Amino acid sequence: MPTTPLPRTASALAVTIGLLALTACTEAAPAPPPKSTPPVFENEEQALAAVTETYQEFMRISNTILVEGGVEVDRIDVIVGDELAEFEHGSLIELATAGKTLVGAPLLLATSVSDWYAQPDAAGVIAVGTACMDLTPVDVLDSNGNSVVAPDRPRTRTWSVKIGPGEAGQATFVLIEHDAVHEGEACAS
Repeated sequence: MPTTPLPRTASALAVTIGLLALTACTEAAPAPPPKSTPPVFENEEQALAAVTETYQEFMRISNTILVEGGVEVDRIDVIVGDELAEFEHGSLIELATAGKTLVGAPLLLATSVSDWYAQPDAAGVIAVGTACMDLTPVDVLDSNGNSVVAPDRPRTRTWSVKIGPGEAGQATFVLIEHDAVHEGEACAS
């Protein structure tokens, strides 16, 4: 049976429909949905380890700055959040410009975790806890080399601690906030 050729307009329409069909079949597949971010901590032990390591590193760096006379205070920025960095810079410079020298280093006696989160909260916090330091190895000397530490200074100081994830150029976790909550002969429970 002979075929009747399609009129030009029908032939053009068939080609156009065919091209559209091919185009629809060859379009890029939609992007897959975003994967959920893995949790920062899977358990309380991981959160406690992060709080402990972060606070130890904070103490090490701040103590080094103080022992060296308060120079290059921006070294603390690697282990503290932006808001705390500003406060720490002022504190470190204040002690150094007062002509005081730090001798010795505090010891971290204990840390604890009261809250931890799989993801940072709105303030960037991923763990909340406490850090208790033994201050007995630390002395502060005036410009004449005399101790300015009160003889009845409490042996320990406990701090409330909040840590968050570090940014580029910082440690994995940084200290967001720390406030003294207890002084005495023993750590606060």
